[in-house]
Amino acid sequence: MGSVKDLFVTEPAYEDRPGVGTFVFSERYSVFDWGEMPDHLPGKGRALAVMAAYNFEELERRGLRTHYRGLVADDGRTLRFEELEEGGGGSAVMQVALARVYRPEVREYYRGGQSEIRYDYSFFEHNRGRINNYLIGLEIIFRNGLPQGSSMLKRLEEARAASDPRRAVRALLRELGLKDEPKPGDLLPRPVMSFTTKLEPGDRPLSEAEARRFSGLKPGDFQDLKALALAANRAVCELAEKAGFRHYDGKIEAAWEQGLVLCDVIGTFDENRFGYLGRQISKEVLRQWYKKKQPAFVAACERWKKTGPGWQKRCDVQPKRLPKPLAALVAQMYLAGANRYTGRRIFKVPELDVVLDKLERWRE
Repeated sequence: MGSVKDLFVTEPAYEDRPGVGTFVFSERYSVFDWGEMPDHLPGKGRALAVMAAYNFEELERRGLRTHYRGLVADDGRTLRFEELEEGGGGSAVMQVALARVYRPEVREYYRGGQSEIRYDYSFFEHNRGRINNYLIGLEIIFRNGLPQGSSMLKRLEEARAASDPRRAVRALLRELGLKDEPKPGDLLPRPVMSFTTKLEPGDRPLSEAEARRFSGLKPGDFQDLKALALAANRAVCELAEKAGFRHYDGKIEAAWEQGLVLCDVIGTFDENRFGYLGRQISKEVLRQWYKKKQPAFVAACERWKKTGPGWQKRCDVQPKRLPKPLAALVAQMYLAGANRYTGRRIFKVPELDVVLDKLERWRE
């Protein structure tokens, strides 16, 4: 399915009923949109699956529909989070309900001898409110704060360098609901929501009007989708705060199956960014390592991704391997973080504070 988890279809989805599938959470990771990086992080998949299960079950308790059906044990049994044994290591496999996927049509246009690819969403516009079971082709991004590496901080730097910096900075602050320029780690006064495409090779930013048109939803259902995203975000924020974390940002995906259904994965260290005692608990640790130790790779990714799909194969700089001690510590960060977030010691690893203290030496 992607660089960090795989999808296996047991029963296909139809127009009148959902299918059945399993996510297998891998030990792979991705940064800078590269895809699979050269190292694996042992146990990472189990940590993410356990966090996702914990969040899905909490969302269901709050009355939100999800596609989650349970974790799958080694013997094939389907388990709920509360059935996991302390120190048992959890599971990297999750059973989910599947929606049908209708993709936008790809159209190629030529201008001045140059080809341009566009995506046609007219199917969703013409069938608005008529499709019974389908994946909504949007990612809904929510930002609660501005951690180190946030794209909003990058936009702030660009605004300062604009031809009219005061006006550009003011416009961005207004968008974020701020009066003064923020610092890395600051929280926003309210969540900020945005939309990107889901069914294109890249995540293309969309206006709310575009997102509404492409969603295939009736206007009232689209407003319900926004409310659903905020409710899911609020739940993860509350769970994070209970565990001593800050929930900075993340995304949700949804399907329509006679109503809105939360799908994919919600509230994990790969899908969302969390802070703990002023330090990030996410793959941002690895992004920062590459920025410091291999800036040429980071710059090459930024340059080549502008050339279109398949840029990774054309890129002239390959990522270096991580030092083995660093990879092991980051893997422990995922496992220890999952223990703390869920409030249960599912994984036999040191406490999160101990792991982060060791990781701090690599930052220095």
